[in-house]
Amino acid sequence: MVIVNVMVEKKLKQIAQKENGNYSINDYAISFTDGSRSPQSEYKIDFVYKDCRIYIIIQTGHVEFANIICELSSYIRPLDFKIDSTSPFENLFLRRSSRFNIECDNANFKSFLENDALTVFDDMMNTQNFNPTIFTENEGLRQKIKIEHHLAFPKWIESIDIINAFLKKVIDELKSDNRYISNADYRHKN
Repeated sequence: MVIVNVMVEKKLKQIAQKENGNYSINDYAISFTDGSRSPQSEYKIDFVYKDCRIYIIIQTGHVEFANIICELSSYIRPLDFKIDSTSPFENLFLRRSSRFNIECDNANFKSFLENDALTVFDDMMNTQNFNPTIFTENEGLRQKIKIEHHLAFPKWIESIDIINAFLKKVIDELKSDNRYISNADYRHKN
């Protein structure tokens, strides 16, 4: 556990430094009704990319979970979408060409997700049990993109860089306003 925590700390500190962000760690214990306690660590990074604040929260110990939140700039028009993924086991039976199920009313943005943004996950999803849930949530005047996934696969620490790449592509696309041009123009442009 100590070796894993050192590796996690080192990687997250590197990301925070690279992104010119903040890094913090909170160690605590979860108490159970039988009197036992379980150690828990919460690692947190926050940084800004093009006026959008990104929070990466990793929980290890009793709960092994990653929660990534991107608060979009108030200058970006909101666009609701949801992306579910199927596990490799489920996909054995479903035999889908893509492990993602995308719900989005904007055809251009859905095409961008399918053909560009989500491709950053291809290698990870083909070799690991990586099953993120990605969705938007509106809070007041701001929209958030939330990504949640478990850490029950060996290379979960590498998923952080991939998620960052995905979020940056999504932010760039949302700032471009490509979703407001006609479908034919969008296909021709891309």
